[in-house]
Amino acid sequence: MAKAWMPGAERIDGGLVRTINGIGAPRAVWTVTGTDPNAWSAREEARRLIHEGAAAHLVWNPVNGKVAQSLAATHRAGIALGGASMGEHHVDHGDEGRVCLVVAVVATEGEPFTEGPMVGLFGLLEWLDSWGVPRTWPAGPPGFKNMGPEQARRTWSRGGHFGHDQVPGSTSTAPGHIHPERVLAEFSGLAKEQEVKAPSGDSSTSDEHPEWRPSVMT
Repeated sequence: MAKAWMPGAERIDGGLVRTINGIGAPRAVWTVTGTDPNAWSAREEARRLIHEGAAAHLVWNPVNGKVAQSLAATHRAGIALGGASMGEHHVDHGDEGRVCLVVAVVATEGEPFTEGPMVGLFGLLEWLDSWGVPRTWPAGPPGFKNMGPEQARRTWSRGGHFGHDQVPGSTSTAPGHIHPERVLAEFSGLAKEQEVKAPSGDSSTSDEHPEWRPSVMT
């Protein structure tokens, strides 16, 4: 059963926010805080984002596994997912979908968090799963904008996991060139350890991603 608050996450009041609308497929949007996970905690970064009016649902430190939750799953994130103008209209798709959950990772774009330990990832993914977010990256690996606006909107409508840079209308470049197969890997023995270690090599990418799915982790 889906819970509005992730079990085990520290709750931090995200302030007054609007509820999301009920149209579209469930989504998760991944971004980064732009800060060093060895120096800043999930709690500190969650409070900073709230103060800046950019509250995310979850703020996750992948080094120690701590998660701070500022918003219930039924509320819209404060983070500006649109961040761009098309014609005379400001585009903000961050409130679309039966649920649109924003995960802010305490990390920088220059040092992709998938290249280090990802402690606590299993529990985080279980919570996203419980809200019906498909374990796919419909727009392909983040960091490679290869779709026009119309195709990006069609891909967004399918639900799944997206980088902040893949949200239609977004001008963000976060979360950087992460390895999506490391994020959505099907865990085996590592699931019990709640940790994923750094990959041993680079991942190849493709310009065509009709329905990009992670390979099984062995």
